Amino acid sequence: MKQMILTTAHKPSLCFIAFATVVLSVSQAQAITLTNPSFEDITGESQSNEFTFGPLNGWDLYDPGNITDGGDGPTYYIGTLTPNPPTNFTNGASEGQRVGIAFNFFGSGGQGEYGMQQTLPEALPQNSEYLLSVDIGNIASGTAVSGQFFDLDGFPGYRIDVLADGVVIGQDNNSLAGLIPEGEFATTQVFFSTGSIPVNEYQIRLVNLNQVDPLFPGANLEVDFDNVILETVASTGCCADLNGDGFVGIDDLNIILGSWNQNVPPGNPLADPSGDGFVGIDDLNEVLSFWNAGTPPGTANRIPEPGSLAVLAVGGLMLLRRR
Repeated sequence: MKQMILTTAHKPSLCFIAFATVVLSVSQAQAITLTNPSFEDITGESQSNEFTFGPLNGWDLYDPGNITDGGDGPTYYIGTLTPNPPTNFTNGASEGQRVGIAFNFFGSGGQGEYGMQQTLPEALPQNSEYLLSVDIGNIASGTAVSGQFFDLDGFPGYRIDVLADGVVIGQDNNSLAGLIPEGEFATTQVFFSTGSIPVNEYQIRLVNLNQVDPLFPGANLEVDFDNVILETVASTGCCADLNGDGFVGIDDLNIILGSWNQNVPPGNPLADPSGDGFVGIDDLNEVLSFWNAGTPPGTANRIPEPGSLAVLAVGGLMLLRRR
C-alpha cells in the first residue's frame, strides 16, 4: 500500500512542507514529459541479476562531495532494482517493474549526500505552478538473487529538490522520515512556481541523505525512488490551500483557527503554512493573501460562518497593519 503525503513549496522562496494523508485534487493538470520517470529503461546499463549499477538513462549522478566513485561501486551505487515481492517491497515496484536506487554499504554512512538528477529538456513557462510527485521507498532487508543477504533496516533519509538555474525553488527535505513502513512506498508531492524571472535550466534531484539511523547503526543505507511525475496545476495559492481541495476559503481558515496560538505539535501541522512551528498571524496572512483563489468545490465554501467572518475581518486588519 502506498501512502500519499502532501508537501508544498511556493513561489521562488521555499514554503513549509505540510503533512496530510489526502490526495490533492488537481484541476486542469497537464503532464510534463520526463525521461525514464519510472526507471524501466535500462538499455545500455550494466546489469547484474535484479540490479543495474551506475548512471541511469535520463538521470545523471548527483555527488557534490565526490564520494561515490562514479556511482557503480564498490561502496556507493546508484542504479535500478527489480524487487521480487515480498522481498524488499511487499507489493514490488510502485510503478512498473523497476525502481531507482541510491545504496551504500554499512560503514560509509554520514560521509555526504548523493543521488541522481535530471535536467528537463526544455525550460518551463514563466509564472506557472507545478506539482512534482515522487514515490519514496523504505526498502526492507532481504536476500538477493545472488544469495547475498542485505541488512536494510532503518531509513537514511531523502530529499527531493527542484532547481532553477541551480537555485532550489521547491523541496521536500525528508518529511516522510519515520512515516514509511519497512517494505512500503509513500508519495510526496512538491509544489513550486516558475516565477517571472526567465530560467534557462530546470532540474529534478532525488537524494539519499546517507544518515546513519541510530536505531540500526549496522545496516546498509538505501533509498528507493519510483513514479516521478511532473504536472502543471491551476493557480490556487498552494501553500494557502491547506485542505488540498483546490480552493482557498473558509475550510482552510478554520484549520488555522482550530490551532490558533498553538505550537506545532500539538497543533495541526496543516495550520502552519509559514513553517515557523507556531500557528499565528503569519499563517493567517498566507490564507488571506490567496483568499478565494482556485475553484470552489461547492457554494458552502464561499459563505464563511459568522464567527469566522469576525476573525477574518480582524485578520484582514492585522494584515493591512503588518504591511
